[in-house]
Amino acid sequence: MSKSNVTRRQTLATLGKGAALAGVATLGMPAIVRAQSGPIKLGFLSGLTGLETILGETQLNCFKLAVSQINAASGIAGRQIEFIVEDDQTTTKGAIDKARKLINQDQVDATIGLIASLTHVAARSVTTPAKKLLMYTTYYEGDVCERYFFSTGQIPNQQIDPSVEWLTANEGKSTYIIGSDYVWPRKSADAIKAAMEAKGGKVLDAEFFPFGTSDFGPALDRVKSANPDFVWCMCAGNDLITFLKQFNSFGLGKQLFSQGLDDVFSQAEPELTNGAISDQSYFMGIESEENAKFKAAYRDMFGPKPINAIGEATYNAVYLYKAAVEKAGSTETEAVIDALGQVEFDAPQGKVSFASNNVARSNSILARANNGDWDVIKDFGQVDPVVPGCSL
Repeated sequence: MSKSNVTRRQTLATLGKGAALAGVATLGMPAIVRAQSGPIKLGFLSGLTGLETILGETQLNCFKLAVSQINAASGIAGRQIEFIVEDDQTTTKGAIDKARKLINQDQVDATIGLIASLTHVAARSVTTPAKKLLMYTTYYEGDVCERYFFSTGQIPNQQIDPSVEWLTANEGKSTYIIGSDYVWPRKSADAIKAAMEAKGGKVLDAEFFPFGTSDFGPALDRVKSANPDFVWCMCAGNDLITFLKQFNSFGLGKQLFSQGLDDVFSQAEPELTNGAISDQSYFMGIESEENAKFKAAYRDMFGPKPINAIGEATYNAVYLYKAAVEKAGSTETEAVIDALGQVEFDAPQGKVSFASNNVARSNSILARANNGDWDVIKDFGQVDPVVPGCSL
């Protein structure tokens, strides 16, 4: 994707007609919103180049799909959505600079997206002091309690805790963690350790590597010597592909778990991912009317490409924002934030809504990769998010 394509303002004219609008629970379209003139401006900010390129394209596509559908169905209370796309390049500086641009120059009503936790931390250093809404759409380490920050991705008690419950009962009581060296793997490792110990298990060791690591061989030698019952990987983006190649070539004979694996990875690298286990809020194999419509609309717009939980959570965020604006009768940030806790959306994964900690109630589905697809091992259902001490 060229630089001009990821930074220019885009409207419905660039998107074409979307599929039929999915159901949103709200109170209708108050006259105050209809009376406001001009488009509603949304910022999309994420890693479209750099480490997270493999995930950023799908995330952007799902954002575009939601906007296209909403605009084709008269927009938000009769107002079209206009959006600006910015690439944070999966860097702290990029996230800060682009968040500032979206707020100060473009004057967006809300910002949606982001993948790597280092970028949500960086973007929040801009959006929270400015009292502007940021909707983060990737599973992450949790522990954020801020009025202006909402998450539609899973947090540890929705993703890590259920996984550990099954893994310790079925794979064994010990694990070895390999991850990228930033906030998501490091803080998640603390959650894994606590969950393992609660089930009588143990984390034998945890190692973290800089982005762009090309040789995991020495670490895999240490894994072999430690002899864990299963290996837990939290390498990010393209580094996960590098790790999978080397993990498979070592022939350790150990079960691999990674909550970073999804349909995008499995369809891109079916041989590398075969047999690996992951926990996500969404897999393409979910059987529901809403998911069937979602996949068909995505295919019509972008072709036969895979969709993952990050993308689906982005799609959900746009619709939840729409519902909140219509309930609030305003795009004013404080009013929208108050309304976000009162709306829900019939998402492809099922009904989603925000708890009092601003995290979405979402699915927890444990599945095993099988030739590009995912076979469900256990569906834990919708899990309420827990952020200790947080009630907003």
